[in-house]
Amino acid sequence: MSVAYTMAATRAMETEAASAAETSVTRMVPLTSAFTRGVEPPLVVLRNSGGKPLRLHAELVAEGSSRCTGSALWHELALYRTSEGTIAVAIRFLAASGMEAGVHRARLFDTADEAASWLENFDPAFDLGADFDVSDARESVASVSLKAAALRDRAERLSRAYRVMIGEVLYRLETES
Repeated sequence: MSVAYTMAATRAMETEAASAAETSVTRMVPLTSAFTRGVEPPLVVLRNSGGKPLRLHAELVAEGSSRCTGSALWHELALYRTSEGTIAVAIRFLAASGMEAGVHRARLFDTADEAASWLENFDPAFDLGADFDVSDARESVASVSLKAAALRDRAERLSRAYRVMIGEVLYRLETES
């Protein structure tokens, strides 16, 4: 039975990865003329859950979303560049159900390479919440095991879609800037 489940889960994951690659949205935004005219870019305020917002004058360079058809959880990403060349990264974790929705992260990096490294090492499943309590004596071991497997599957799907989005954004940044 575990072999059949593993094979079915693997086929579903491969199909979903292909679907995520086809439907993940990445958009490159051409730099406006504010930098070339010597005009200060607009003020951008990036939310930071549990912390102070990041305020800076910057222009949007790229944005992406890992949401694909049928996904209940996804990340949205925005990259900003200041006139000094620093890079601001904003990541939002969203859920269609509203359970995990509203987690925001904003970081400022001296270089695009530092930002790329942080994005590649970011764990997209970190904010994923478990919808069960392992210490609940009313839950059978089998039920907890099944719920844990479902949680692991959600984390893997979320991570795959995030990796597709990050790969596309970083590729476009490298080739279009």
